[in-house]
Amino acid sequence: MDIKIAIEYYQKGDLKQAETICKQIIKNQPDNAEALQLLGLIYGQTKNFKAAVACITQSLTIKPDFAQALYNLGVTYQSMGKDDEAASNFLRVTELMPNHAAPFYHIGTILQKKGMLDEAFAYFQKVIELTPRFGPAHFFLGSICQGKGLVNEAITYYMKAIELNTHVAEAYNNLGVILQSQRQLKDALTFFERAIVVNPDFAQAFNNMGNTYKDLGIWDHAIESFQKAIKIKPDYHLAYYNLGNILGYRGRDEEAIAAYDHAISCKPDFFTARWARCIAQLPIIYSDQESIQLCRSRYREELLKIRDSVSLENPLDIQAASEAVGSHQPFLLACQGLNNRNLQKIYGALVCSIMAKRHPEFTYRSDIHRGKSCEPLRIGIVSAYFHYHSIWKIPLRGWLENIDKSRFHLYGYHTGIIKDEMTEIARKHCKKFIEDIYSFEDLCRMVRDDRLHILLYPEIGMDPRTLRLAALRLAPVQCTSLGHPDTSGLPTIDHYLSSQLMEPLDADQHYTEKLIRFPNLGFFYEPLNSPSLEVTRETFNLRQKSILYFCSHALFTYLPQYDEVFPRIAQEVGNCQFLFIAHEDKKNPVTEKFHARIRKSFDKFNVNFEFHVVFLPALSPSHYQAVNILSDIFLDSIGWSSNNSTFEAIASDLPVVTIPGPLMRQRHCAGILTMMGLTETIASTVDEYVTLAVKLGKDPEWRRSISIKISENKHRIYQDMTCITALEDFLDKVIKEEN
Repeated sequence: MDIKIAIEYYQKGDLKQAETICKQIIKNQPDNAEALQLLGLIYGQTKNFKAAVACITQSLTIKPDFAQALYNLGVTYQSMGKDDEAASNFLRVTELMPNHAAPFYHIGTILQKKGMLDEAFAYFQKVIELTPRFGPAHFFLGSICQGKGLVNEAITYYMKAIELNTHVAEAYNNLGVILQSQRQLKDALTFFERAIVVNPDFAQAFNNMGNTYKDLGIWDHAIESFQKAIKIKPDYHLAYYNLGNILGYRGRDEEAIAAYDHAISCKPDFFTARWARCIAQLPIIYSDQESIQLCRSRYREELLKIRDSVSLENPLDIQAASEAVGSHQPFLLACQGLNNRNLQKIYGALVCSIMAKRHPEFTYRSDIHRGKSCEPLRIGIVSAYFHYHSIWKIPLRGWLENIDKSRFHLYGYHTGIIKDEMTEIARKHCKKFIEDIYSFEDLCRMVRDDRLHILLYPEIGMDPRTLRLAALRLAPVQCTSLGHPDTSGLPTIDHYLSSQLMEPLDADQHYTEKLIRFPNLGFFYEPLNSPSLEVTRETFNLRQKSILYFCSHALFTYLPQYDEVFPRIAQEVGNCQFLFIAHEDKKNPVTEKFHARIRKSFDKFNVNFEFHVVFLPALSPSHYQAVNILSDIFLDSIGWSSNNSTFEAIASDLPVVTIPGPLMRQRHCAGILTMMGLTETIASTVDEYVTLAVKLGKDPEWRRSISIKISENKHRIYQDMTCITALEDFLDKVIKEEN
């Protein structure tokens, strides 16, 4: 028998006949290296790896420099998952056949799998040098660049891979992921769609498409995409998790928790899904007052379960836990109208313990001395909101523009991706402005290397990366502020910078941080000039002669126990309308839940709901200000008082009714009115709140007098430098105390 005949059968796919011939040759010629290696190759094709290794090894005993046998042995070992043995054989092949691209390619895949990206990159580049049109090497070079955050290079390699082979679904998918991260969402969708055309069963592409639809706010398409991914791959834990996220965001709380449960059942160690399930106990809208305590208890129970069961014993567990940090945050806990110090202390300790295990090098308190008395202090500011946003307006812009740059050098660290003209203002006022840093570790290192004296976080609780940074010790002194009006709970945060007029006397009991009360409102506010719009009541389908009460705060800030104030006001005033702003859109389940809840209150008082309640769509800044101008009265939400919204109502001289509560976040509006010397519309009880709102609605002269008083006194709340001076004195003092 001739080995060439066996090879012909092998190439035709007739492995059985090829095997028979090889065995016959070996029976007659036991030292036939070619027949042994081909038989081993056949065994490898049929997954009989043990026999394959034995045959090919025997072949190499006879012919040690048999390059084809060495290569096939490497392929066999790689198929068995024995990467080290495979790499050893491939390396030998590169020595024997230095112009043969295949072994370089296989070594590259092994190195990439091991996370040795730089070394893998060099091998794939060698493949392209030898075989420029070898598409898979271009693809892997793209994936390495993508993993290192080199997105432009990644795009170039992926596009080349597609040029060489238009049926590489993974390349289309990965390009979509990059474009999605760059907020080029419609282009990202196009690439995900191309990936699915190439491979209709590409579950990952459907999952990524769902996330893109979510970012575009096309909720039904997003849910449908996740469901398609799950149908293709029933154990796809990520698709279940993403489905849970969007259901939760849409206020479909029970369905969200069920989706997280499915994700956990598919992958029991999926810590991020467990974390999400815990936070999902805090719904966006509560049906009644009793449900607040019930959800609060459930959240505490789930939080303690995670704290007591989290494993931080090995690198994989630590990585899984740290990836969960910030993915979901208990922002909605602050909407329950209760003191959260004890719950946030549990949460903060858990977050910091996880981050300390993942990044121990960033947990020690550096000892930085001020140096010469004339040397400016280095003050870092971390925020995702160096753009037009409520955090930018309060307190971020005031800090950046007004802190004395001769005494303090500002270092800005932009953790977000949105940029606008406000971002340029931020850059201008910082000695150093860091942005677009892909690697979290690199960002930590940059902050630490700047040897800051103090690190300021305008908010903690809204942005994932900000939370993760704040849970480490990147500066000797670390502070947060009222951008998110609740304690962070983090033991790594030393001070909470707040307002004398907004904090109650016992406020120290509300924070894990040391509370610092700056004078007056505690922040510098610069009124923003929104472009005026020519709008009328007809623009929003509002009645001409009705009294318009603007209720502009987010729907989740309205607590159910205070719903009755609206029908009670309507009973007395008669022809009036309450203007709420829908959550995303009027058909959003969150809006519908709030709609149904408040309707019950109107029904209870036998007041016509449709006649009095209007849900406006989401408003642009200019449209929002136009509604302020059209309205007659601003009703502050009871339970979480408006801050930015109050300023914007006052800018239009709109009378404001408020009732301060026992927490700082329930006293924003009262603090603003007090600083203006306008306390007539600050109620002390719910009954008085209703009475004041009714009087403003029925007494146009009094309403006009309040508007005039606002117009004459609102300058008092603007451009208050006393709080900037107090901030500067605090920064100076706290560093002296540290030294």
